[in-house]
Amino acid sequence: MINFKCDECSKPIQVSIEMAGKQGKCPHCQSLLIVPAPMVFDIDETDAPDVKQSWAEDPARVDLPVQPAGPKSVPLADKAKSFIGTFLYWIFGLLFALWTLGVIFEDPLAAIPLMVATVLLLPPLCDMLMAKFQFDLQPPVRAISAVVLGVAGMLLFSNHMSDEITVQNTAAESAAAQKKVEQKKANTDYLVANKPAIIAQFQQLLDAKKISEAKNLLQKYNGLGDSDVDAMFAKVDAKAKDIARDEQTASLKAKLAQLGKDDYAGQETTYKALLALYPGNKEYTDKLAAASHEIKKASEFQQRRIAGEAWEYETMQDSMSQKPVTTAFIKSTNRLSFDFPYRGAQQAMLQLRKHPRWGQDVILQIQKGQFLCNSYDGCDVSVRFGNGKPKRFSAGEPSDNDSTYIFIRGYNSFVSELRKVDKVYIEAQFYQEGAQTIEFAVDGLDWK
Repeated sequence: MINFKCDECSKPIQVSIEMAGKQGKCPHCQSLLIVPAPMVFDIDETDAPDVKQSWAEDPARVDLPVQPAGPKSVPLADKAKSFIGTFLYWIFGLLFALWTLGVIFEDPLAAIPLMVATVLLLPPLCDMLMAKFQFDLQPPVRAISAVVLGVAGMLLFSNHMSDEITVQNTAAESAAAQKKVEQKKANTDYLVANKPAIIAQFQQLLDAKKISEAKNLLQKYNGLGDSDVDAMFAKVDAKAKDIARDEQTASLKAKLAQLGKDDYAGQETTYKALLALYPGNKEYTDKLAAASHEIKKASEFQQRRIAGEAWEYETMQDSMSQKPVTTAFIKSTNRLSFDFPYRGAQQAMLQLRKHPRWGQDVILQIQKGQFLCNSYDGCDVSVRFGNGKPKRFSAGEPSDNDSTYIFIRGYNSFVSELRKVDKVYIEAQFYQEGAQTIEFAVDGLDWK
């Protein structure tokens, strides 16, 4: 018998050997075809005489030529397409076969769909089965079926591996738990038998400030429920904190030693850190307050300087003696407000002057208004230095009779008291305004 397929519909056909080379019609699609020459595996001589004549012997359906027809021509493009398709089937079939071999020893159940996919993708195996069991699968159906079976095999194998990992993890956890129990029992037995030696060794390490070594010694006995071990853990933790605090204290004190005496911001930060280590320490509290006070004073001084209420200095040359005239002057922190014709807020000015011809003077000046101080009788001013009691100083008007300033006598006494305080209050008499008090913030004087 000759077994072959129709070139048009790919359906399997079986005819007797005598029909080789003859032309006929496909019993499935009725297209013309040529019966191919028989292959070796198509010849079955024992069964050939008894086989009924196939469709090619039916004169109603097949027109046989007088001479055998030549082979049917197949277009080159179709040949190339058929070759590529067959090649791809072989490639994927072999890949699935290798995949099956890799899986079958791990999970035989997952290998079953992979084996079926391999059969579908290898042309000889698939053709033989279709011919034997008289069924037909088109190439697209075979490819899709192979993909579906491959995915199914992959899922089955993945689930199998996941179950294997779960079992292994469970076994490992169980073994670790058992080992932990055994180790805990061994540690407990050792602690009971050697506790005095362990305590002595721990104390030696603690006295030597070997904190890490002491902790490592106790670590394997942690969690055994022994009160002595728990007490040693608390003791080593307290010792570690004390050592850390001592080291930090030494570092902060070293920083203080490096700070300049006027670096109040650095001092404030350092004393705050020290108070965090030693809450309520009186020494650190007082020094922090002093540093904060100096910072506040410096800030206020800077603000006064911007407003002209801090000391300023000036040096000029006397035109007659050709010697320097030095002056320190400061504006009042309060304002004076007089009635007409001197209406409007104004600041007074206090001056310290060293003149090569006229000597040393303390001068009090206003912008507009009149001091009540004549050239005959002079006048007095009341001065309070800081929180002290008021003192009387005599004063006199200038030689040009300008009533906007006066000279306060007793330069040395005035300046000596002024250097000791931060503020000075001067009370003077003004025309039609009576006694007025003028305030000066005199700290920071740099005067020789």
